[in-house]
Amino acid sequence: MDEYEIPNPYVLAGMAGCASPDTEDSAGALFLTLVADSVRDLVAEDEDRDEIPFQAADECVPIYTHKVWRTFVDLAAWQEDPTDLSADASDMEQCAKVCLLMIGERLAWAILEDMGTEDEDE
Repeated sequence: MDEYEIPNPYVLAGMAGCASPDTEDSAGALFLTLVADSVRDLVAEDEDRDEIPFQAADECVPIYTHKVWRTFVDLAAWQEDPTDLSADASDMEQCAKVCLLMIGERLAWAILEDMGTEDEDE
């Protein structure tokens, strides 16, 4: 497979089913692009495709509070339901991270599907 070309952040947001980031270099846009890069790298390393979505999303969720909230707001991640993953509602920052993880996983699955489609086209 040739190098997978990562779409722009607005397309990535559509693939992830979240709000579009404010700009191409905003916190949300950088998060989406980082997830896409991670998926591409993990596929190149022949990682187990069933494990890639969680692994890619998990390693890209911001750690520091300010960046978590900038990313959360940029992608309108309040539309996610972190209780689906048993997030503790008493820790708002952890809930925000779970919401970003959910967005990242959806994006990773969509990219894997897109990569699979490209393989079939060749």
